[in-house]
Amino acid sequence: MKLIEKPELGRYMTFELSKEKPVHGWFWYKEGYAPEIVDYAIQDCKPAAILDPFCGVGTTLLTAKEKAIESVGVDASPLAVFVSRTKSDDYDAADLEGALAFINKTTKTKPESASSGRSVVSLDWEFELFSPRAAFPKRNYNEILAIREAIEQEEGRPRDLLLLALLSILPQASIIMKDGGVLKIDRNKRALPAKEIFRRKVKRMVRELEGRPQGHSPSVFLGDARSLDIESESVDAVITSPPYLNNIDYSKIYGLELSLLHMSAAEAEEVRMRAVRSFIGRRMDVSDMPPEVGEIGTRIPIIGTYFKDMELAMAEMARVLKDGGSAYIVVSNSVIHETHVMVDEILGQIGERIGFRDVEILVGAERVADVRPQKVRTRESVVVLRK
Repeated sequence: MKLIEKPELGRYMTFELSKEKPVHGWFWYKEGYAPEIVDYAIQDCKPAAILDPFCGVGTTLLTAKEKAIESVGVDASPLAVFVSRTKSDDYDAADLEGALAFINKTTKTKPESASSGRSVVSLDWEFELFSPRAAFPKRNYNEILAIREAIEQEEGRPRDLLLLALLSILPQASIIMKDGGVLKIDRNKRALPAKEIFRRKVKRMVRELEGRPQGHSPSVFLGDARSLDIESESVDAVITSPPYLNNIDYSKIYGLELSLLHMSAAEAEEVRMRAVRSFIGRRMDVSDMPPEVGEIGTRIPIIGTYFKDMELAMAEMARVLKDGGSAYIVVSNSVIHETHVMVDEILGQIGERIGFRDVEILVGAERVADVRPQKVRTRESVVVLRK
């Protein structure tokens, strides 16, 4: 296993550079990475078919499409699957005209609910942590529900564009702060007017799609990276970023967006059970823990179960990769309960044991974790595994 410094990749290991890129920036996803990471991997192995088993908001899939490369995306979250599929789909002039016609009709009318405080929609918006009413000014809450119900009357690709636009503006229209692994209501936060930012978002999306070349849209579906419904030896590369080892429950951090897709609390729990165990609060069973983890996996069960899940996911990567194929896994080392966990090295060691060769760790960046009484430097890297 080789450790290679690649500082030129460091700035691309966050989503920050993606937010202004056409289509890539439609849905803010702090846990994502920039398309330049995918560009690097494609240039390195020149694949004809790519898999992303933790597809998130579709960065790998959209980049592959832009380069006319076939790709498949899988995620345990219905929100991730919806966002990825919508961003990477093809749209024609009629679709764009339909989206514009919707905002011209919907955002120029003043719903009774916005002024009176009485809801005139039949939609029942439920969220397991708190009532969505508490997350928005009254006018914004009612306008969001009115737009959501109007979207239900639309069909096909325009409906998906409009729904993605609405989901994407929830943070700006709310008084919620995403603070690490929790959602906090901040009464001092200024919420932007929902109807206006929705209208602007739809116009931006249409503008970015106009004249955009169409291509081979990826296959995106709901699934479990630990047990893929994909044919063996069918892809040339895996380019992905699994959930980081931390205390963040992504199904709650993006819970408002998930719930506006009509998820129930029971469905949210089902999403959690499908997800890689990367946060405290999941059912922990450290049996059959990978030997590379050592005693910390027993002492801190989240660590052992995380790497057990990742071993299963990496075994699936090995199964679906063709001989000569490569996996590129974007990860960050972690500090859990004051323990510095070398995630990239442990994954590399697991990869070697299960049959990958020429394992490399491409170190892109370092960040400082404030772990009292000291600060710990942790690195972000790409683990490269070759079959």
